[in-house]
Amino acid sequence: MSKTYVSLSSLTMDAGSLTKDSYAQARSTWLCTGCGVPKPDICALDVHLQEKPIDKPLSFVCGVPLIYKPFLERFPSNIVQRDLYLGRVFGPGGEQFDDWLTFRGRKRVIVRGSENVSVRKCEQCHRDVYFAMGDEYLYPEPSQEVRIFESDKFGVVVPQELYSQLDVGKWPKLRIDRLPVLDESKDGLGILANP
Repeated sequence: MSKTYVSLSSLTMDAGSLTKDSYAQARSTWLCTGCGVPKPDICALDVHLQEKPIDKPLSFVCGVPLIYKPFLERFPSNIVQRDLYLGRVFGPGGEQFDDWLTFRGRKRVIVRGSENVSVRKCEQCHRDVYFAMGDEYLYPEPSQEVRIFESDKFGVVVPQELYSQLDVGKWPKLRIDRLPVLDESKDGLGILANP
Protein backbone atom coordinates (compact mmCIF):
# COMPACT_ATOMS: atom_id res chain seq x y z
CA MET A 1 0.00 0.00 0.00
CA SER A 2 1.34 3.38 -0.90
CA LYS A 3 -1.43 5.94 -0.53
CA THR A 4 -4.95 6.50 0.69
CA TYR A 5 -7.82 8.20 -1.11
CA VAL A 6 -11.32 9.09 0.06
CA SER A 7 -14.52 8.29 -1.82
CA LEU A 8 -17.45 10.69 -1.41
CA SER A 9 -20.69 9.27 -2.79
CA SER A 10 -24.43 9.48 -2.27
CA LEU A 11 -26.56 7.33 0.01
CA THR A 12 -29.72 8.45 -1.79
CA MET A 13 -32.35 5.93 -2.78
CA ASP A 14 -34.09 8.62 -4.86
CA ALA A 15 -31.94 9.15 -7.93
CA GLY A 16 -33.35 11.73 -10.30
CA SER A 17 -34.97 11.09 -13.65
CA LEU A 18 -34.79 13.02 -16.89
CA THR A 19 -37.84 14.52 -18.53
CA LYS A 20 -39.25 12.41 -21.36
CA ASP A 21 -37.90 14.71 -24.10
CA SER A 22 -34.52 15.03 -22.40
CA TYR A 23 -34.21 11.26 -22.06
CA ALA A 24 -35.02 10.74 -25.74
CA GLN A 25 -32.38 13.31 -26.67
CA ALA A 26 -29.84 11.70 -24.31
CA ARG A 27 -30.34 8.27 -25.91
CA SER A 28 -29.68 9.72 -29.35
CA THR A 29 -26.65 11.82 -28.35
CA TRP A 30 -24.65 11.38 -25.12
CA LEU A 31 -26.05 8.33 -23.26
CA CYS A 32 -24.43 4.96 -23.94
CA THR A 33 -27.40 2.60 -24.17
CA GLY A 34 -25.10 -0.37 -23.61
CA CYS A 35 -24.11 0.53 -20.06
CA GLY A 36 -26.40 3.45 -19.13
CA VAL A 37 -23.80 6.16 -18.51
CA PRO A 38 -22.45 9.02 -20.65
CA LYS A 39 -20.28 8.01 -23.58
CA PRO A 40 -16.54 8.29 -22.86
CA ASP A 41 -15.95 11.38 -25.00
CA ILE A 42 -18.74 13.40 -23.36
CA CYS A 43 -17.55 16.22 -21.09
CA ALA A 44 -19.89 18.84 -19.60
CA LEU A 45 -23.59 17.96 -19.71
CA ASP A 46 -26.77 19.91 -19.08
CA VAL A 47 -29.75 17.86 -17.86
CA HIS A 48 -33.49 18.50 -17.59
CA LEU A 49 -34.99 16.73 -14.57
CA GLN A 50 -38.56 15.86 -13.73
CA GLU A 51 -38.02 17.32 -10.26
CA LYS A 52 -35.33 19.00 -8.17
CA PRO A 53 -32.96 16.63 -6.31
CA ILE A 54 -33.90 16.17 -2.65
CA ASP A 55 -30.91 14.45 -1.11
CA LYS A 56 -27.81 16.62 -0.76
CA PRO A 57 -24.92 16.96 -1.46
CA LEU A 58 -24.59 14.30 -4.21
CA SER A 59 -27.07 12.57 -6.46
CA PHE A 60 -27.21 11.26 -10.03
CA VAL A 61 -29.43 10.87 -13.07
CA CYS A 62 -28.85 8.48 -16.01
CA GLY A 63 -25.26 7.89 -14.96
CA VAL A 64 -24.55 11.62 -14.62
CA PRO A 65 -23.40 12.68 -11.15
CA LEU A 66 -25.02 15.76 -9.62
CA ILE A 67 -23.45 17.95 -6.95
CA TYR A 68 -24.98 20.55 -4.65
CA LYS A 69 -23.20 23.84 -5.37
CA PRO A 70 -22.57 24.87 -1.72
CA PHE A 71 -20.83 21.49 -1.24
CA LEU A 72 -18.73 21.89 -4.39
CA GLU A 73 -17.63 25.33 -3.17
CA ARG A 74 -15.80 23.62 -0.28
CA PHE A 75 -13.26 22.32 -2.81
CA PRO A 76 -10.45 24.60 -4.08
CA SER A 77 -11.86 26.37 -7.13
CA ASN A 78 -8.66 26.08 -9.17
CA ILE A 79 -8.69 22.28 -8.71
CA VAL A 80 -12.41 22.06 -9.56
CA GLN A 81 -11.83 24.06 -12.76
CA ARG A 82 -8.90 21.87 -13.75
CA ASP A 83 -10.30 18.42 -12.86
CA LEU A 84 -14.07 18.62 -13.47
CA TYR A 85 -16.39 19.49 -16.34
CA LEU A 86 -19.49 21.20 -14.95
CA GLY A 87 -22.96 21.44 -16.48
CA ARG A 88 -26.31 22.97 -15.60
CA VAL A 89 -29.40 21.36 -14.11
CA PHE A 90 -32.88 22.40 -15.26
CA GLY A 91 -36.38 21.56 -14.15
CA PRO A 92 -39.23 20.24 -16.32
CA GLY A 93 -40.35 23.74 -17.30
CA GLY A 94 -36.86 24.88 -18.29
CA GLU A 95 -36.15 26.72 -15.03
CA GLN A 96 -32.52 26.40 -13.91
CA PHE A 97 -31.79 24.84 -10.52
CA ASP A 98 -28.93 27.23 -9.68
CA ASP A 99 -27.84 25.30 -6.59
CA TRP A 100 -27.18 22.03 -8.49
CA LEU A 101 -24.61 21.16 -11.15
CA THR A 102 -23.72 18.09 -13.16
CA PHE A 103 -20.10 17.04 -13.18
CA ARG A 104 -17.87 14.77 -15.18
CA GLY A 105 -14.29 14.08 -14.22
CA ARG A 106 -11.47 14.66 -16.64
CA LYS A 107 -10.28 11.35 -15.16
CA ARG A 108 -12.44 8.54 -13.74
CA VAL A 109 -11.57 5.77 -11.31
CA ILE A 110 -13.21 2.44 -10.62
CA VAL A 111 -13.65 1.71 -6.92
CA ARG A 112 -12.68 -1.95 -6.70
CA GLY A 113 -13.93 -4.62 -4.29
CA SER A 114 -13.00 -8.07 -3.05
CA GLU A 115 -16.26 -10.10 -3.11
CA ASN A 116 -19.01 -10.95 -5.62
CA VAL A 117 -16.95 -9.42 -8.39
CA SER A 118 -18.30 -9.16 -11.91
CA VAL A 119 -17.12 -7.26 -14.95
CA ARG A 120 -18.32 -7.04 -18.53
CA LYS A 121 -17.13 -5.10 -21.54
CA CYS A 122 -19.77 -2.69 -22.86
CA GLU A 123 -20.36 -3.64 -26.48
CA GLN A 124 -21.01 -0.03 -27.46
CA CYS A 125 -18.50 2.18 -25.61
CA HIS A 126 -15.97 -0.56 -24.70
CA ARG A 127 -15.56 0.49 -21.06
CA ASP A 128 -15.38 -2.16 -18.37
CA VAL A 129 -18.63 -2.23 -16.37
CA TYR A 130 -17.60 -3.34 -12.90
CA PHE A 131 -19.42 -4.47 -9.76
CA ALA A 132 -18.02 -5.75 -6.49
CA MET A 133 -18.75 -5.85 -2.80
CA GLY A 134 -16.48 -6.30 0.20
CA ASP A 135 -13.41 -4.24 1.09
CA GLU A 136 -13.08 -1.28 -1.26
CA TYR A 137 -9.77 -0.05 -2.67
CA LEU A 138 -8.12 1.48 -5.72
CA TYR A 139 -5.89 -0.29 -8.20
CA PRO A 140 -3.76 0.90 -9.88
CA GLU A 141 -2.79 4.15 -8.20
CA PRO A 142 -4.55 7.09 -9.90
CA SER A 143 -2.64 9.85 -11.69
CA GLN A 144 -0.77 12.16 -9.33
CA GLU A 145 -1.63 15.10 -11.60
CA VAL A 146 -5.35 14.93 -10.71
CA ARG A 147 -6.84 15.80 -7.30
CA ILE A 148 -10.57 15.23 -7.94
CA PHE A 149 -11.62 12.11 -9.83
CA GLU A 150 -15.10 11.08 -10.91
CA SER A 151 -15.82 7.64 -9.48
CA ASP A 152 -17.87 4.85 -11.00
CA LYS A 153 -20.14 5.27 -7.95
CA PHE A 154 -21.39 8.67 -9.24
CA GLY A 155 -19.32 10.58 -6.71
CA VAL A 156 -15.78 11.87 -6.33
CA VAL A 157 -12.53 10.35 -5.14
CA VAL A 158 -9.88 12.64 -3.69
CA PRO A 159 -6.46 12.06 -2.10
CA GLN A 160 -6.48 11.89 1.70
CA GLU A 161 -4.39 15.09 1.95
CA LEU A 162 -7.01 17.07 0.00
CA TYR A 163 -9.86 15.53 1.98
CA SER A 164 -8.10 16.54 5.23
CA GLN A 165 -8.24 20.18 4.10
CA LEU A 166 -11.95 20.11 3.28
CA ASP A 167 -14.75 20.93 5.65
CA VAL A 168 -17.26 18.52 4.16
CA GLY A 169 -19.67 19.16 7.02
CA LYS A 170 -22.32 16.70 8.12
CA TRP A 171 -24.64 15.46 5.41
CA PRO A 172 -26.92 12.54 6.30
CA LYS A 173 -26.89 11.27 2.70
CA LEU A 174 -23.11 11.51 2.15
CA ARG A 175 -21.11 8.29 2.23
CA ILE A 176 -17.40 8.67 3.08
CA ASP A 177 -15.05 5.72 2.53
CA ARG A 178 -11.28 5.51 2.90
CA LEU A 179 -9.71 3.73 -0.08
CA PRO A 180 -6.21 2.28 0.16
CA VAL A 181 -4.23 1.95 -3.05
CA LEU A 182 -3.10 -1.66 -3.43
CA ASP A 183 -0.06 -3.00 -5.26
CA GLU A 184 -2.22 -5.68 -6.88
CA SER A 185 -5.96 -6.16 -7.29
CA LYS A 186 -7.85 -8.43 -4.88
CA ASP A 187 -10.31 -9.31 -7.64
CA GLY A 188 -7.65 -10.78 -9.91
CA LEU A 189 -8.74 -8.67 -12.88
CA GLY A 190 -5.69 -6.47 -13.39
CA ILE A 191 -6.11 -3.02 -14.93
CA LEU A 192 -9.60 -2.19 -16.19
CA ALA A 193 -10.62 0.07 -19.08
CA ASN A 194 -12.30 3.11 -17.61
CA PRO A 195 -12.75 5.80 -20.27
